[in-house]
Order: sequence, then structure tokens, then C-alpha cells
Amino acid sequence: MRAAARGPATTGQRASRVLLMLWYVLVVAFMFAPIVTSVIYAFNVGSLGKQTSAFTGWTLDWFGAAWNNVSLRTTIQTSLVASFWSALISVIVGSALGYALVRHPSEAVRRFLTGLTYVLLIVPETVTGVSLLLFYAVTRVPLSLVTLVLGITPLAISVTALIVRAGVMTLDRRLDEAAADLGANPWQALWFVVLPHLTPAVLAGALMSYVFSFDNLIVSSFLTTPQVSTLPVYLYGSLQYGPSPAVYAAAAAVFIFTMLLLGIAALLYRLVQQRGRFSKVSR
Repeated sequence: MRAAARGPATTGQRASRVLLMLWYVLVVAFMFAPIVTSVIYAFNVGSLGKQTSAFTGWTLDWFGAAWNNVSLRTTIQTSLVASFWSALISVIVGSALGYALVRHPSEAVRRFLTGLTYVLLIVPETVTGVSLLLFYAVTRVPLSLVTLVLGITPLAISVTALIVRAGVMTLDRRLDEAAADLGANPWQALWFVVLPHLTPAVLAGALMSYVFSFDNLIVSSFLTTPQVSTLPVYLYGSLQYGPSPAVYAAAAAVFIFTMLLLGIAALLYRLVQQRGRFSKVSR
């Protein structure tokens, strides 16, 4: 009787898993189909230097054309520099914020910092971009690379903070106690004991913040100028004039670059989780 009762339930669970898996595959295919199409059309010959809806042949010439485009190279350089400074600031501020989210002695402060971190993630980027643009206009601060970095950094800080927070939560507090027993003050324990264990989480946060800053389009579109423009803004603007396959080649290169960084960040984050499981087992 019990076996017969369990049979339909088990069959139903298997059917649910199959349906969920199919739904997951369809959603992923729907999301990545445009990206795969763009990558394929980066190798399209096109017609008269313009992209065509019909695939006319395979070529690698557009990657060289994209590299020889001075405007495109300038925007890539600006994106790399802005993302570097944004990631650097995010690592410093976000790591400290992530550590405070877990280890700050005041619960009220922890709640306030947690709310602030999630607000940075929840606020629409359009609101952030418009607010910053109005703020710079009212205060008469000219738009530049500095204002661009300051605009794309808050989101990266919150992402880094949440990743470092996950790493801090896996740490055994007895490490701090052991360091104190050996004569280390709190700063020495943080520098020589805690930070080495948080290195994978910090590196993962740095890579994620770099990717988020490099791919930022909405905030950057409000804060760029003809002299200071990022690659996403350039690519988006080129779509209005009938883009050449060189634009698709640049987009494909950015996609591959982004996926490599995300893959490394995922490996580092997995290392953090494995270390957390190991510490729990050792207890």
C-alpha cells in the first residue's frame, strides 16, 4: 500500500523535474540566442561595409577593421581605464563594507549597512544616471572620466560587498581568538589572518565589479561626452546608423572577455564556498 502510494508521487516529482529542466533550457536559449547570433554575424562579410540580415559569407577581416578604428579603440581604452579605477575603489570600499556587514559589533549598524547595500542594487540605473547628471549640472562639475568612474562605482561596491560578505560568513571566529592569544591586535589579526582567507572572495568581487563597470550602459550613457565615451555607449549609438560588421566583431570580443572574467570569478567564488564547507566539517 505504501509503495503504491509512493509510486505516483515519485513519478510526479520526476515529471516536474523534467518540465523544470525543459523550461530552464528554453529560457537560457531565449536569452543567449541573440548573443550567439551577434557573435556569428561578427564573421559575416556583409554588403558595402554594412551588416546584412542575410549571411553572405565568413571572414575575419572585421576584427582587424575594428582594431584599426581609432574611435573604437579610444572608447575601449576609456572603458578599460574607468573599469579599472571603479574596480579598485570597489575592492577597497566593498571589502570593508562586506566585512562590516558580518563583523561589526553593533547590530543597528549592520542593519543600516545591509539596507544601504541593497538600496544600491535596487535603485534603477536610470534614476542613478539622471540624478548624477542633474547633480553635476547644479554643482557645475564638468563631465569627465572622474565623474564617469564615480557614477558607475556604487553598483560595483554593493556587488563586491555581498561577495566578500559571503566569504566572511564562512570564516571561523576562532581564528581571530587564536591570533589574539598569540599577541596580535585586531588590525594585525585582520591583516595577517582574515585577509589571506578572504583573498578568493576579494578577487571574485574585483572581477565582478570590473565586469559590471565595463558593461555599464545606462549610467554611462548619461555621464559620457564626445571626448569621454565607453564602448557600450559607442556600440549602442552605432546601431542608429546601420552598423558595420566591425561593431559586431567588437561586441563579440567584449562578450568573450566578459565571459572569461565571469568564469574566473565563478571559480573563485566556488573556492570560497568549498572553504566554508570544509571549515564547517572541521568543527
